[in-house]
Amino acid sequence: MRRFLAPGLPALTMACLSTLHAWADEPASYPVLEGSLDLKTYTGAFFDSGDEDGPLNGLSAKAGLGLKLSLSPIFSIHSDLTLEPVQENGPGTFRGYDDLALYAETLYLQADLGANGFLAGKYDPTFGRAWDNAPGVFATKLAEEYQLTEMWGLAGWHEIAGGASGTYTLTGNVFYADTTFLSESLFTNRGRTSLADGGPANTGRLNSFSVTLDGEAISALPGFSFNLGYRHLAAGTGDHADENGFVAGLQQAFDVGRGTKLSLVGEFVYLSHAFATPDDATYTTAGLQLERGPWHGELAGTLHNTQLSGGGSQNDFLAQVSGGYTFGNGLDVSLALGAGRNDGADTHVIGVRLSKSVDFKLGGWPGQVLWLGPASHGPKWPLR
Repeated sequence: MRRFLAPGLPALTMACLSTLHAWADEPASYPVLEGSLDLKTYTGAFFDSGDEDGPLNGLSAKAGLGLKLSLSPIFSIHSDLTLEPVQENGPGTFRGYDDLALYAETLYLQADLGANGFLAGKYDPTFGRAWDNAPGVFATKLAEEYQLTEMWGLAGWHEIAGGASGTYTLTGNVFYADTTFLSESLFTNRGRTSLADGGPANTGRLNSFSVTLDGEAISALPGFSFNLGYRHLAAGTGDHADENGFVAGLQQAFDVGRGTKLSLVGEFVYLSHAFATPDDATYTTAGLQLERGPWHGELAGTLHNTQLSGGGSQNDFLAQVSGGYTFGNGLDVSLALGAGRNDGADTHVIGVRLSKSVDFKLGGWPGQVLWLGPASHGPKWPLR
């Protein structure tokens, strides 16, 4: 869970002393390396498409390797390596695995001081959740448009544990877009980002920021959590104006009996001068997931409305229904049917996804394997 650093040298010093005292009796076993490997491969067939230049069908894959190197009870180094397609399909083409690119999405130093902490480096600032937790095979695609990724900057967080009233986390971020060599990629080079490219937060200065509040574990509302946030993205070279955005989301899980779990997700985002353009935009995402044993099913969709500065509006959407089975070894097989509209063109797609996650941990000298097994659900560590 992401948190906000309490200001002031006295508070920081007391937190350091308290943390060191808590770990004083533990054996020295650092460094410790933890990781999570997520693998996904997709095959999709597009049909009944209003876009004559759209893709016919294809294969795709995505892999993510999250790493955390703990140097001490306080300090750790984090990195997320991503392998995914980075090129658009040509008209009527079949996509294979020939355009995959490997790049470092994050690389930062983190300090954890009990309820407080901070980080510095390249990371993904907090804003919204639907780009990650909307259920289903295709459900996150539109929400990913407003996700904040690959920024250089600073973040701090503070967690308030209120007992029966819940746990609340306030997070602050200041950042700018990555223009270093880390914005390039291996295998397929996606090119290096420069200040001349423009775009929101691409200023080379810490003049973009976001503030978010997350709440959970409220006794009166079992299974409920929420997220709120505001962001300001400074205009880059050639952009129309700074962007200001708001997000509000909720999640609710129910145990409906006989080993069946129902989860609901909802999120609304408003962007003024969306992506530093003259237009405003809203995104509304809703989804539900039903789980019983190894079986699961999902229904989710996102509505994207753009209020054009010259008058009028444009409405895009993406909806999907999916279902799947998770085997005992953690391998999940899901089948999905999706329908969407983009720039006035309607498209339908049917797809199959195979996915598997594995966590591992190595610690002590000379690097003894401590744990290796299927990945658990939920956040990998505080800022994932």
